[in-house]
Amino acid sequence: MKYFRPIFVLLLIFSLGVSLLANEWADFYFPDKLGSSWVYEDQDGNELTRYAVEAEEVDGKTFRAFEYEPEIDDWEKYLYAVHPFLYQVGEEWIAFYVGDNIEIATKSILSKQLDETLATIRQLTAGQLPEGVTMDFNYTIEPKAQDYFYLFPTPVAYNEEWIAMELDVKVEMTMDIQGAPVEIPEELKTISSTTNVVETGNVIEKETVETEAGTFKDCLKIEYRTKTTVDTELPPEYKQLLPEQQTNESVSTLWLAPNVGIVKFESQQENSDEVKTLELKSYEIQSDGSENGDTK
Repeated sequence: MKYFRPIFVLLLIFSLGVSLLANEWADFYFPDKLGSSWVYEDQDGNELTRYAVEAEEVDGKTFRAFEYEPEIDDWEKYLYAVHPFLYQVGEEWIAFYVGDNIEIATKSILSKQLDETLATIRQLTAGQLPEGVTMDFNYTIEPKAQDYFYLFPTPVAYNEEWIAMELDVKVEMTMDIQGAPVEIPEELKTISSTTNVVETGNVIEKETVETEAGTFKDCLKIEYRTKTTVDTELPPEYKQLLPEQQTNESVSTLWLAPNVGIVKFESQQENSDEVKTLELKSYEIQSDGSENGDTK
């Protein structure tokens, strides 16, 4: 996997009007002083509060950390671009350590979808099977996500696309048929699929953003494009009923304000009018020299 390295360091530092090391530059757009907090509101009016807390050690590496209120208990609502628990601000990337959580969320979402689909199939076949014949389904879901989600490179390079995240998911569903008068070949009982998700990031421009928390100038506008490809292994008898490959795309946009961090998020699937949003409602940023920071 190849990531683009930024090349306009001097121009960027000049445009900011300050002299910053890479790590300091990253903190400029991603502050995390202990005691800082951010309150967000989504498209449905639900609030989410994020707190900067003590760093954690994982496998000998130090990660900065967030906590959330309310805690995430529905993994369908997990958005790794805005809900990281552990992250690193380094000289090359701001990277979220989210691989395990992406796998948990993916398995939760697919399990619910499959359970709903199989419940419908059971209803449709109820009373339709010959007497003494039963049919049920078993499935396995094996997601494997990239450990890190690369939020953006430091220092930032504009219009240089990078791979932010990759995810592969293997699903196998098997029919369990009992009491059939004729033995059904095993190859007709199993359907397997492999899903590949590739998300690329690109810093588009700087932009002024207005939310309930205020007006934020010089926000980094970062666009993430996600392409999902599903390849299904089908017996010949099923190929006319189901497509062997499906693709869809989505676009998410993140705005980061200087000395504040994430102020706005939007996400939309292609061919859908539904837009998920998250906007900053209020915040309190602690400073180095005082327990009381900026409050909005």
